[in-house]
Amino acid sequence: MLAFQLLAAALPALFPAVQDDTDLLTLKDGKEIECRVLYEDDEQVIIRERRKTREVPRDEVAEIQSIERSLREFLEKFEALDATDVGRLTDLATFAEGAFLPAESRHTWIRILTLDPENERAWTKLGGVKGRKGWRLKVRGRFYTLEQLRERVSDWKNAMVLPTAHFLIKTDIAPERALDVAIDVERAYLAYYDLLGPELKLFPFDEVPEIHIFKDAKDYPKPPTPGWDAWYARNANELYVNFSENPDLGEIRRNVAYCLLFNSFRRSLDVRSGALPPWAREGMAQGLALAVRGEPGRMTLELGVPHEAHFALQARDEDALPLKRLLVAGQAAFDAGTEAERFCTQVYTLTFFLMNAGEGKYRAGFAEYLRKAFVGKGAATHLQRALGIDIEDLEEEWTAYVRTQAGG
Repeated sequence: MLAFQLLAAALPALFPAVQDDTDLLTLKDGKEIECRVLYEDDEQVIIRERRKTREVPRDEVAEIQSIERSLREFLEKFEALDATDVGRLTDLATFAEGAFLPAESRHTWIRILTLDPENERAWTKLGGVKGRKGWRLKVRGRFYTLEQLRERVSDWKNAMVLPTAHFLIKTDIAPERALDVAIDVERAYLAYYDLLGPELKLFPFDEVPEIHIFKDAKDYPKPPTPGWDAWYARNANELYVNFSENPDLGEIRRNVAYCLLFNSFRRSLDVRSGALPPWAREGMAQGLALAVRGEPGRMTLELGVPHEAHFALQARDEDALPLKRLLVAGQAAFDAGTEAERFCTQVYTLTFFLMNAGEGKYRAGFAEYLRKAFVGKGAATHLQRALGIDIEDLEEEWTAYVRTQAGG
């Protein structure tokens, strides 16, 4: 049901990279500042204005209008409505338009057309033209009906291009599923920033990662390791997903996490080519992947809830890996081999422990370690220093925590 070929042609004009004048900060003295809000807490608001980053004391700020705030409200409204209610979806599309979320507004008009193919307002908003034989959309010099558009974008050569607030999705899967992906990936974005943003002082992306989702394996680019259903190409900032037949959803979610981690750290630390140590990268990715709950379009992330099966698996494991071995393991240890499952299980419990144990007593120290590790200071000694505890004592606490979470 799509008008996205027209959108694809107009992307550079309609959806440029996020600019410094996207958000609006209103000060208590009445001054308005067009900027990009990078971070906010009770003490300060960090903004980027005319290519310069500066801090504004929070007590000087009267109002903040930002992409992230609007997006959160949009997703809350979507969560509260019946996704088959055309009237409420119309209200939501109108809200998104007024909240400076052009991509989310267009998604919602498209969703309306999937329910009401003759909806005049939706067609008009998407640039449709009504003729003697009904509504059509002009794409590259030709007019297409709704069903013709659906057939057209089902071929990867003419794949649908779906911008979101922070990503660009390109896919030939069914439009309805693609719209749910657009909702879910932005919900994952906000949940990720809610978890790590306050401790790490994470800034929004300054580039737009692309997510390519293929319905046919023949179009799916060859992954670095045979058999992978998803892989993230960091240099290209593109995530490739094979959605052809019974895809490994856990693998897809982990790669979405890799994308989130790299883009947020790179932007926030202003480091173009940094990297987390494999254990931390994989542990954080596993944590995000295992926290997913709900149906497509209604996905939630329960990031503080332990995955009991992983804790039980480690607690029963008589050959559990020592902490020092995890900290020095290369990426290959997590990707393949006879012990890959053991490595992945244990780094999940380790990072969950560091984020949640003792009401988060190690969270701030772990965040400090992650910041330094991304720029090359990821050794065990740096972890000790950041957490304020010897590795041996840390391992003892972690092991006891695993046993407790596994029921003793």
